[in-house]
Amino acid sequence: ACNRPQWLVVGGADKGGIVVREGRGLKSVQLAERLAHNATVVELELVGDRLHYQLLLGSGPQEGWVSLKLGERPLVVGAIASMHNTD
Repeated sequence: ACNRPQWLVVGGADKGGIVVREGRGLKSVQLAERLAHNATVVELELVGDRLHYQLLLGSGPQEGWVSLKLGERPLVVGAIASMHNTD
């Protein structure tokens, strides 16, 4: 069992997923494949609003960096937190 935090992809429903980059920087190479909406990922590293993940469930690159939000819209949320969301 993996004790690392898990995150759920909530963004990208209308775009076939969210953008994944090779590195933390927003200027690093964007991967051809997007991380699918509703995918579950495991946190490897969290730096500010950038998440280094490993894919657990769903489709997309096995590993990469994604942004937690785009403007005010969340792209990924803590999977545990999202289950207890009452709105």
